[in-house]
Amino acid sequence: MIQRDVAGQKIARARAYLADAEPVLCRPRTDFLADRKERDLAMFYLFLAIQKCIDLAAHWIADENLPPAEDYGSGFRVLSDHGRIDAELAGQMAVASGLRNLIAHGYATVDSARVHEEAPAGIFAMRRFMDAVARAAGS
Repeated sequence: MIQRDVAGQKIARARAYLADAEPVLCRPRTDFLADRKERDLAMFYLFLAIQKCIDLAAHWIADENLPPAEDYGSGFRVLSDHGRIDAELAGQMAVASGLRNLIAHGYATVDSARVHEEAPAGIFAMRRFMDAVARAAGS
């Protein structure tokens, strides 16, 4: 079982990041793209929320002595392969991890329109994943 205190802290932080990012990410596309400072800050908060979910997956894997993940996205597949989350959620979280990589590795030239398009599904998946972690931690 994932450690309750670790999970609780990471989930709280990820939810706070999403609360800061989501209002901007859910603006109409033209408004989102027009405000560079708000857009960049929202993408940074989204990046941090995704990273917290990746960290949660790594802790869950380690705490339950599951096989290690090969990369960020595969951690969710490890959890799915061992019945901790469903395959659909694992796939959605792997896509969110890809969005994290897009932001992290191309921040100055990131395709903001693509982030705006993909963010709602990623946010929904992250919330589902955090709920699954909280249940596994007994929270």
